[in-house]
Amino acid sequence: MCYYKYVRLSFDNGGFMVMKRYIIDFDGVVLDSQAKFDENMKGNTNFCDWNEYLNSIEWREFYRSCNEIDDAFSTLTKLHYLKRLKAILTTIHSFNEGQEKSIILREKGVHVPVVFVLPNQCKSFIYPPEAGVILVDDKEQNCLDYETAGGKALIFKPDYKGNSKKVIKSLKELL
Repeated sequence: MCYYKYVRLSFDNGGFMVMKRYIIDFDGVVLDSQAKFDENMKGNTNFCDWNEYLNSIEWREFYRSCNEIDDAFSTLTKLHYLKRLKAILTTIHSFNEGQEKSIILREKGVHVPVVFVLPNQCKSFIYPPEAGVILVDDKEQNCLDYETAGGKALIFKPDYKGNSKKVIKSLKELL
């Protein structure tokens, strides 16, 4: 790996220089929304199932009440400026949820494509792996699927105590 003008470059198997770029998950990586989903569903006995709960959510209010993880919006903006952020790749359960995620990203200065993935779809199917592109996701299963499809992935775990090259604790590690 070499550095040129503050951009990390690596070499693919053919010896060609490839700039590392990232596609980054939203829930659980940018905002703590995944934990909030799980907490709300677990603590609410008014809903019979997950779909009923998801249909009841006022998405604007929900995402505005979530906490940003480790200055993520600023880091995404820096990655975009360095031409290292390719897209936000995020699962949505409704059009309104996707729209709200896009609005929040734009309001926070993140101007990259937002690619929506439907529940039960593999992220590698929606965004096929390509040279130099790395998925960053908090769900290990999404990362394993992406790698099985031929891509590279990093697992996002802020509370990780071990030492692994496949795990990052902060998006700032990508700068």
